Amino acid sequence: MILEAELDRADTKTAVFRLTGRMTLGLRLREVESRITDVADKGVHKLILELSGVEFLDSAGLGLLMILYGKMKTHSGELRLVAPTERVLDVLKITCTDAILPIDPTLDAALAA
Repeated sequence: MILEAELDRADTKTAVFRLTGRMTLGLRLREVESRITDVADKGVHKLILELSGVEFLDSAGLGLLMILYGKMKTHSGELRLVAPTERVLDVLKITCTDAILPIDPTLDAALAA
């Protein structure tokens, strides 16, 4: 399944993207990165990625998450991940990035954090 990123909600402080598909190396991942970065660069303080629809995450997808994390930190903001699938969570745990990236079970929890 091709990677899709739907802007679910955005205001001056928070942007929520709902991702679905496979976060794997390729042109589509770069297009999604560009779309998310464009929104994040507009002064957003909290970037939330809802991952319950992401089937698979490879090293390029993991790299994108870390790039977005660094970008948000640079701008005194934060990146939060919501409801990653078990397969995605396994990758985050194996690479120990679950200790770096905040992961919330629900969108409401991420919004409240």
